[in-house]
Formats: sequence, structure tokens, C-alpha cells
Amino acid sequence: MIGVGDCSEDELNQLLASRAGKSIKIRIKEIEQELQEEEMKNFTKQVERSGYHDTLVDICVSAFGPESKCYSDLGYVFVSCEPLLELGVKNFDVLIYNQRTKHTIFVQCKSSISNPGKDISDSYEAIEKVINNKTYLEEKLGDEIRTIEFVICIPAEKTDRLVRELERRENSGEIDKNAEQLLLVWQVNKFEGQILQLFTRINSRDKPFKSQHTDNKLTKILADGIKVESEVLVKTYPSSHPLKQGVKIVADILVKNKIRDIPLTEFSNESVELFCQSPTNIAHYAYETIGKNISDHFLGESKALGLIEAIEGREGWFRFKIEGKTIKTILSNYQKSYQKNFVSRLVKEKAEKKAVQEYRKNYPELFTFQGK
Repeated sequence: MIGVGDCSEDELNQLLASRAGKSIKIRIKEIEQELQEEEMKNFTKQVERSGYHDTLVDICVSAFGPESKCYSDLGYVFVSCEPLLELGVKNFDVLIYNQRTKHTIFVQCKSSISNPGKDISDSYEAIEKVINNKTYLEEKLGDEIRTIEFVICIPAEKTDRLVRELERRENSGEIDKNAEQLLLVWQVNKFEGQILQLFTRINSRDKPFKSQHTDNKLTKILADGIKVESEVLVKTYPSSHPLKQGVKIVADILVKNKIRDIPLTEFSNESVELFCQSPTNIAHYAYETIGKNISDHFLGESKALGLIEAIEGREGWFRFKIEGKTIKTILSNYQKSYQKNFVSRLVKEKAEKKAVQEYRKNYPELFTFQGK
């Protein structure tokens, strides 16, 4: 028997084809109007949260980029974003490596700390996954990993709350403060020119060095604070919001089309794959696999949302169904259309489900048939 919380497409179609079909359609439209504003706000918040997170990742990446002091003086370099993602393991956001010392630093970025206990638990679970996959990561790096450190990076104003919970857990014995792998904390102060700093006042640890990096020179640089310059290394990250990924892909297509003096809105699936599978755009050691997933999602979602259409007679070629004659206008309209169409689809799905559930509740005797 179909449960009250379920809603199949067949069931909806049966109701729409029944005598109640007209009233069901009316009720769906009413619910859509009720949900529209709330879902639009939710979508905006999701994009904003993803943007805040990506900003933290950008800062960590840039602090270890080819022009950074950490690289030029100490040999630490950003290697990959989101290691182990290709295995289906949601892990740390940034992998930093020092080829000379064979030392790795894994960084988890958290733009908000609504539940510090969960964030700490998640980080320690991620540590375990990295350790379990050490050999695999060495194969991907093409080099040995001798030592590892783990960091959680958060906005400076969130630091005290996280550290208090970290201290409570270490004092209570929930976390062994004598363990070899203790979570370190970086903080980003956005009010002083994007400064990345090592937080060292974790009072539950009996020795100050347990809150510091094993490399004293790195500790000194980070304790003083790194002023991160606007050094853009990565176009997009695998877990960025799909809209942000789409904007980067569309911008690349438009700019290249303008340079080549060809119609702005026409592109091939090959051009999308080339962008997404480039290590300079998706900085991941498995960039081909990750990039293929991103390009497939972009094309599939763009079709589903009515943002692109196939060009007749030209296999593998598409055209943006977006108004505008300039790159700026097309990009702006792409973002607006994506949000509008995505939210409309979501609202429609939720409204249909709710209307069917309401009808079930009012007429339970009609829902005693077997469902799939």
C-alpha cells in the first residue's frame, strides 16, 4: 500500500485524470504561489552559503599558491581541492604538500559554525578516512607522504565558539588530547584585508606546540598572519553550487566566442568538457573524472531547465536560450533564468506532492491500491 508520505508520478496522473483532476490542478497552483517566495529565498541563501565557503577555500589556496611566501620560502604548495571526492568520500577541501619534507596538510573550510560539536566530529571522521586512504593518496600524488596535519579553517568571529567545544571535548576525554593527530585551527579575518592566521590558544592542550604546526617556520608565518592577495588559481570547485559552476562555464564560452568572432551563444559539448577537464580550472588530481561529472551535469541541467537547445543538423552543438547581445547581459540573464527555472521546478514538485497528500488525507478510501 502506498504510504501517506509517498507520491508517485503514476498516482498524480491518475488523480489528474479523475473527476477530482480540476480541483487538484487548482490546488497545485495555490500551493505553488504559497511556496514561491520562500523557495526563492532558500535558493538565494544556498548560493550565498556556497559563495562564503568558496571564499574561504580561495583564501587557503591562494596562501599556498606559486606567488606565496609559504611556497617560495618553505616549499608548501596547494596540490588539490577536495581530495578523495572521486571515491565518493566527502572529505577535506584543500590538500597542501611539501615535496622536500613529504609533509601534507589537509584543510576543511567551514563558513559557519551552527553546530560546533558536529563540525568537530565530522573533521575527525574525515581524518580517519584520509589515514585509511594514505596509500591511495600517495599514488595520486606520485610521491611519499611521511607526515600529515589536519586543519579546520573558519571565519575569525566563529573561532571562540569552535575552540570552546574543542576544549570541552578534549578535557572530557571525548577526544584524546595526547593523540598524534590533533585538529589545528586557522582563522580568517575578513576585516583586515583577508588575513589567514593560525589560532594557537587552545588551553586544553598542556603544551603550546600541540596547537601549532610541526614546522616552526610555517607556524611563525601563520601566527603572524598572511595577508592573502587576489591570486585566483582555480575557476571553480567540484562542490561549488551548480549555478556558480555554470556561470564560470558560460563566461568561458562567451569570452572565447567573442575572441574567435563567432556567435556568442553557440557552443559544443566538447568546449564544455575541455573547460571542466582542465587542471587549471578544476584543480583536482582526478580532474578528468571530476570534470566529466561537472560537464555532464551542466549540459543535463541546462537542458532540463530550458536554458539551452540543440542546434539542428550540428551534432553535439547547442545554443543558449538566453536573451542578450553582450557577455555581461547574457551572463546576468543566465543567472536570473537559472534561478527562476530551478525554483519553479522545485516548487511544482513540492506542490504536486503536497496536493496529493492532502487528497489522500481527505479521501483515504481511494488510496488502498498497491503502488510501485
